[in-house]
Amino acid sequence: MLHVAFSDDWEACERFGEYNVATRNTLYEVAGFVHASTLSGLPSVLHGPYADASIPLVLAVIDEDSLADEGIEVAWVPAEGAGAPVPRILGAFPMDGRTVPAVIELGRADGRWVVPDLSGFSVRP
Repeated sequence: MLHVAFSDDWEACERFGEYNVATRNTLYEVAGFVHASTLSGLPSVLHGPYADASIPLVLAVIDEDSLADEGIEVAWVPAEGAGAPVPRILGAFPMDGRTVPAVIELGRADGRWVVPDLSGFSVRP
């Protein structure tokens, strides 16, 4: 699964080794979960809630099996509208290389965030 984050938030959490930001300007402790996405849901995240973001973004690739090994559950909830269910990570999670095998800096083209090539990763479609 995937998580979009402000690079500043990601870097700040790295100092503590645990990621606890739910979404833009909201901590896990406030929301009760960390927003996540599948590959097919990523464009709506980038072009919806993060469309107007003017500071750098990163995309974290998150290993679901590692979350389970850490005792962190993932809830699949109905998406707004008629979309496929979306994942919510029900806890702050470790930022080690097993749980987060990749962190990718996101770029922009023509004023929009670009979905990177994730073909080398095991990500839910």
